[in-house]
Amino acid sequence: MSNKDKIFHVSINLFSKYGYDGVSVRKIANEVGIRESSIYNHYKSKEAILDNILDYYIMQMLSEDIPIEQASANLDISFDYFYQAGLNAFASQLKDDKMSKITRIILIESYHNDKIKKFMKKSIIDDAIDGWIRLFELMKFKKLIIADVDSKQLAESFYKYGLFLLYEHYIINYPEDDDEFVEGLCEKSKNHIELIFNSVRR
Repeated sequence: MSNKDKIFHVSINLFSKYGYDGVSVRKIANEVGIRESSIYNHYKSKEAILDNILDYYIMQMLSEDIPIEQASANLDISFDYFYQAGLNAFASQLKDDKMSKITRIILIESYHNDKIKKFMKKSIIDDAIDGWIRLFELMKFKKLIIADVDSKQLAESFYKYGLFLLYEHYIINYPEDDDEFVEGLCEKSKNHIELIFNSVRR
C-alpha cells in the first residue's frame, strides 16, 4: 500500500474515532509511520484529506446506485423485488468498514463542520430525497400508488426514518455491532417502506 493510501485509511480511522478537529496532521503521520512533512507530499492540508474521503464516499455510493431504467424494470417484477434490490445495494456499502466509518465521520461532524454540513445537506439528504421523489412519481406513472399523493412527503417520510436509524447507531448507541445494526436496519427499513407503500397503493 502506498503512503498516500495509508494516510487515507489512517485518517478515516482517526477521524471516526476522535473527530476531525481532534486529529492533527502530526497524529496522522505518527500512525502511518512517516514524518509530518511527508504528509504534504500527498495532500496539501488536512482538509484535502477530508475532501478525498468525501469524494470517495460519494463515488462508492453512486457505484451501487440503481439507474431509473433498471428501477422501472424491477418495479415491473414486483414492488418487493424493486425495494430489495435497492436495500441490498445500500446494505453492502454499510457492511464495508471504510464506508461505515466515513458515515460516522459525516454524522458526528455535520453539526459544527460547515463543509460536512453542506455535503450532508446536498449529497446525503437533498439528492437522495430527490431520487426517491422520482421513484414515487414512477410508481404513480405505473399506477402502483394513488395519483394525488404528495411524492415529496412520501420520500421524506421514508428516507428520514432511515437517517434517524443511522444517527441512532453511529451517535446515540455508538459503539455497537455494525453487522447486527445493518441486519436490523434492513428489517426495519423494509417494514417501514411496506407500511408507506401499502398506505398509498392502488
